[in-house]
Amino acid sequence: MSLQQQLISLKQVELAKSANQVLQRSNKAQRQESYKQALLELNQAFEDHLLQAVMLAFGLNAGQAKKVRYKKDRVRVFKQHDIDYTAIDGAETAQILSWIAQSIVYEDAIVTHDLDNIFPFWKEGFPMVQFDNAYTILLEDIQIHYEMVLDALIELHA
Repeated sequence: MSLQQQLISLKQVELAKSANQVLQRSNKAQRQESYKQALLELNQAFEDHLLQAVMLAFGLNAGQAKKVRYKKDRVRVFKQHDIDYTAIDGAETAQILSWIAQSIVYEDAIVTHDLDNIFPFWKEGFPMVQFDNAYTILLEDIQIHYEMVLDALIELHA
């Protein structure tokens, strides 16, 4: 399988697969907690698949590829290959999803300064609410962003 075929195969990945499984296994009493876990799963799936694609496309080893998890390094690595990551539609969505995941894990799902007013129902210092709405909005945007990143990587090797 050629590099281009591998990237095309990665482009067809449904990022929400494991997140949706979390939601399907939950009951109504656990609804918001399930959406919180689904957001974490969605972020992890995006990061893992992006890492795979970047390793393939740029020929990076695992140590070099780890840096792609951080926005500043991600922008730099893409720029080295003449791709403006920040210009790819949805780059901000990826950053927001990452901040949400960090807040859920490290801040007990309290809205941080970076997330203030990202959604009309989120205010700094207060607990995150309406995870279902946040998940629905971010799900579509992050999938589109992921596919556009893969398009840029595929074009690089066309």
